[in-house]
Amino acid sequence: MAALGSRGPWPAIAAGAAVLAVIASLSCVQHWRDTQQRLQQLQRRGDALARERDQLQHAVQQQDALEQELLQAKQAAEAAALAKGEFLATMSHEIRTPLNGILPMLDLIAGGQLGNDQRQMLQTATVSSQQLLRIVDDILDYSRLEAKGLDLEITTFNLRELLEGLVQLMQRTADPKALKLSLELDPAVRLSVRGDPVRLRQVLGNLLVNAIKFTERGQIRVRVQRQGETSAQHQLRFEVIDSGIGIDAALQSRLFQSFSQADASTTRIYGGTGLGLAICKRIIDLMHGRIGVSSTPGQGATFWFEIPLLKVIGDLPAPGNGATRALLVSTDAVLAARLERVLDHHDVRVHVVDSASAALDILRAPQRPGIEPALAWVIADTDALRHGATALHRAVLRDGRDPAPKLLWLQGKEPLAALLLDDALQLPRDAADGELHALLRPTTATARPAPLLAEADATRPAPSPHLGLRVLLVEDNSVNLAVAQRLLQVLGCNVVTAHDGEQALQYLDRHPVDLVLMDCQMPVLDGYQATRRWRAQEAQAGAERLPVVAMTANAMAGDRERCLQAGMDDYLSKPVNRASLQACLQRWQGQAPSARVPLQALREPEPAEIASSLAALGLAGFPDNGDEPLPVLDSSVLDELLEVIGAQTAHIIGVFLDDTPALIQQLQDASVAADLDQLRAIAHSLKSASANVGAIALSAAARRIEHDARAGTLERPAVAVALLIAEFARARIALAGYQNGLRAPLQG
Repeated sequence: MAALGSRGPWPAIAAGAAVLAVIASLSCVQHWRDTQQRLQQLQRRGDALARERDQLQHAVQQQDALEQELLQAKQAAEAAALAKGEFLATMSHEIRTPLNGILPMLDLIAGGQLGNDQRQMLQTATVSSQQLLRIVDDILDYSRLEAKGLDLEITTFNLRELLEGLVQLMQRTADPKALKLSLELDPAVRLSVRGDPVRLRQVLGNLLVNAIKFTERGQIRVRVQRQGETSAQHQLRFEVIDSGIGIDAALQSRLFQSFSQADASTTRIYGGTGLGLAICKRIIDLMHGRIGVSSTPGQGATFWFEIPLLKVIGDLPAPGNGATRALLVSTDAVLAARLERVLDHHDVRVHVVDSASAALDILRAPQRPGIEPALAWVIADTDALRHGATALHRAVLRDGRDPAPKLLWLQGKEPLAALLLDDALQLPRDAADGELHALLRPTTATARPAPLLAEADATRPAPSPHLGLRVLLVEDNSVNLAVAQRLLQVLGCNVVTAHDGEQALQYLDRHPVDLVLMDCQMPVLDGYQATRRWRAQEAQAGAERLPVVAMTANAMAGDRERCLQAGMDDYLSKPVNRASLQACLQRWQGQAPSARVPLQALREPEPAEIASSLAALGLAGFPDNGDEPLPVLDSSVLDELLEVIGAQTAHIIGVFLDDTPALIQQLQDASVAADLDQLRAIAHSLKSASANVGAIALSAAARRIEHDARAGTLERPAVAVALLIAEFARARIALAGYQNGLRAPLQG
């Protein structure tokens, strides 16, 4: 203790410090080892990430290379498909052309003196040629559908007439097999519809031909059912039901593929190209529908398709009158449901009662304006009125409403007393929906005379009256301007001209006119925009509505809707002839300004009008069908012009020949720049101008450029323009000859 005390606590402290130092050293060594291990782990992880990065980069490079290969393969496939379509179209045309010479010659030979053996051989050759022609037509249709070169026509047709005519025609084909064809048409299907009757008949015809081909005994039924409707369309389902051999479920998915049939033996036994159903599917797709089949082997097949068909004007809801009310007296629930459907199209609400006394109570009840719609119709089913018809008639006549409701008798088996027909209307109880629509359609709800909403004949011949209208003619093409101006002068109109929509608006701001003839496609401001701006000015100022008539070289329904949306009131297709122009002006002459309200529905061009317009534009010979080439000059167009405007015809030809080279130069510049919008606009102007002077082939060439430029399918603009230049060279020679012929008598 003494020794320890003499040295103090320092040795113990030193020993403790040494121990702590050793511990600290060991801890540092352990920490260093842990750090090294973590660094090694991070290094290994970094190496792994680098390897993964390299692998991803390699995968991305492979993906890019694969995408490039797929893009090249896609482009090659598209080019091959285009080449195939062009090849099919070309070969179909080339084969069809000699067939068009073979078949007529066979018909001529059949009319001569032939022996029985010769006539039998001739019949075999005729049938074989017709079969070959059908095959070629199928290939041509398929190539056009695959190239999206087939446009649907929109026209009004009667569905029952189409179906009955087709069934009657196909019955002749089915007679050798003793097959019975029948038509089952749902009574709820509206018969008057709008669509493409030619393509609808083609689809049904293909399905019926297949049904007859694969059915040896039994019957074939065509069934049409109504699935529903919207405000503008009917949704219909068509079915072709046969009792033939049927189709295995595993093979049904192949039926609508090109050049495909159920199995290889089908072609050997029954013949055919396997294109019919593929064409049907393409057409139904164009119609925004769907097609399919349900079948059991040995029990027949049902081929069906569902498509929308547009409603005719009489089926569309009546525009802008506000809701009204009808009182229906009937105990027949089916009749009441049908009338409710018809009246709903005219925004008329139906209140159904089952006796005359109940109807009298409603008529005598106090009116509640603003709470319930005005009572516009009292419709009485005479079969439900055993007593009380006279009292109902008297109550309606003495009703104090303004305007008074109209009384309509639906006559049943018993005739009505003459007294009940005073100030009343009458229809058979089973009258067609069309008669009800015609009766219910208002006569004062339109800005135009009734013939525009009915089936007016714009080509009806009429004398040349002095109309005395002040007309603003807005047209940028000098030829079209000269023709229309002279026609208007012949009809006794005072004409002022403008070359674009901007000039037209400036003139209208300062001068009153009775009517505007507005070209749709013009520089600076086109007809659509000009009309919209003028309608906005009218609405802002509360001014009377000025009739604006569209003039366009496109006789298609899309332009009609576009004109409607722009606020135009009527429609003329170029080239405008004297009869259609006169009919249009007379429709608007004498219209009270107060009756001019915004238009709700433009008149559809009649099929004959469209056909004549397309023919005048050279579209009837547009080489979609392999017909003969178009004439360079249709002198009848100029002859008609000569009858109307006389010696001014030579001046108009001169204007055309002077102005067209500048247009062609603009086309060439646009083709070099690949400016499709400019190509479309210039070709549109040249199309109508050349049609006005009868240069039909030139008009068709311009039309092709316009169509392809609009669709974005003009792949070689320079070639198309070169073909147009060649047509102009031919037209210039022909027009110059006609012009010299006009000048010679004058000089003499």
